[in-house]
Amino acid sequence: MSVFRSSSLLAAGVILAVGSSAARADMGTAPVTEGIIVGIEGGFLHQDLDAVNGYGIRSPGGRLGEAFADPENGWFAGAMLGYASRQPIIFNFSRIEGYFLFGRTEDSVGASSPPAGDLTIKSVDGSVNVVGGKSASTSVERHTYEGGLRLEDDQVVDAVTNVTWVVQPFLRFAEEDTDTVVNGCCSAFRAASVDNRLFGVLVAVEPEYWFNPGLAIVGRAGVGIYGYNADGDFRSYSQSPFVPDPFKASVSDDESGVGFRGSLGAALKFKISDTSRIETFAEADYFSAVGTAAFSNANPANGRASRVDIDDMWELRAGARLTIGFGSP
Repeated sequence: MSVFRSSSLLAAGVILAVGSSAARADMGTAPVTEGIIVGIEGGFLHQDLDAVNGYGIRSPGGRLGEAFADPENGWFAGAMLGYASRQPIIFNFSRIEGYFLFGRTEDSVGASSPPAGDLTIKSVDGSVNVVGGKSASTSVERHTYEGGLRLEDDQVVDAVTNVTWVVQPFLRFAEEDTDTVVNGCCSAFRAASVDNRLFGVLVAVEPEYWFNPGLAIVGRAGVGIYGYNADGDFRSYSQSPFVPDPFKASVSDDESGVGFRGSLGAALKFKISDTSRIETFAEADYFSAVGTAAFSNANPANGRASRVDIDDMWELRAGARLTIGFGSP
């Protein structure tokens, strides 16, 4: 990432000075004004990030194409533990919550050699291209872990309207694992592991409106900034009868910089008792910089090595959240 791009992203985040907060805890006001708060959540996860190229397919006419695995859809689950007070706990914030989130997506793609065509795979350093595969498969799995704190201040606008301001430092770790095998006269294997570490601070606003004593609508909007580091390890080898294995290679790559995060969300909040709530929600987060694997392609004239590619990502979560308070409503 260029210095200009990094500086621009950082400046944009500072100038806007309001941030995003993902679905990691109760949205809006808590079910108690003083006491302990716990919550659990889960649901559907969609991550729109670059697909990973697995192997090449050569048509009978000699045209080359790439097979891609795109792990977009999966699931997420999270938990929260917090404390609310009628007096400020730190600065002007009267509520503090710690949260943890886990998400998982996966995808796989397979093919057999077309008639008069074949399958190809290139070593991760781009030096050896194996042609003549009869079958191939690629699988990609992504895991996301995030933890952090939410410092919250609730402001009463009128009898049915509240606004919650949130400052949220966070750490986010994401790992992507890819495995490819092409079988023919001998088997060729290619794999990669890409780890993303994101750390930043978010500031969010969450307006809440109660239609009646048992039902409210809550919104969330904002932006944030984070620093990131993405490391990738790439490996290839084969069951070649030659010694040493001509397909054996390894490559390491890393990227780092500053990213921008934005968020929009909405939820329906149902009061099930004086100290408990259920929310059904949908939220989208945007990350301007996330690392993913980019393998050497199937073009025999292109010797570029495998590498970490930085791309933007949209993350959508839709699910339900249960929040219970132990204290004074």
